[in-house]
Amino acid sequence: MRLKPHIYALAAIAHQRRRLFQRTATAELFIATLFRYRDAGRFQLHAFVVMPDHVHILLTPAPEVAIERCAQLIKGGFSFAVRKDFSGEIWQDGYHAHRVVDEEDLRNQTFYILNNPAKKRLDSYPWVSSSTPYAQRMDTPPTI
Repeated sequence: MRLKPHIYALAAIAHQRRRLFQRTATAELFIATLFRYRDAGRFQLHAFVVMPDHVHILLTPAPEVAIERCAQLIKGGFSFAVRKDFSGEIWQDGYHAHRVVDEEDLRNQTFYILNNPAKKRLDSYPWVSSSTPYAQRMDTPPTI
């Protein structure tokens, strides 16, 4: 068990960059999966974006939960939930997890996540944690 919480920026890519999350129902199912594990106390959720072919998540695992387990819950939980609608592989193998090292890094990671849709010219993008349905549900990051 960690004494000091660690914040991570987690990224995962759909298998062969398939535009899996382009469908509203699929993007919303992924977001529901995030909130299910967050509400179960597996991690705190600070920011996210669900892009058409990948996701970015800023989270703090619960003290007894490793980042590897968080990635497994998120990717596996979504894969199980979406299986009735999609056949074949859902995710590319692995994920990228960056441990946030200081307040500046936290600001940079948050900015990157929240501005990812604009970078791809996706105006008024709905599946980002700063959107109205999600903004009030985000957890404040712990002090680094």
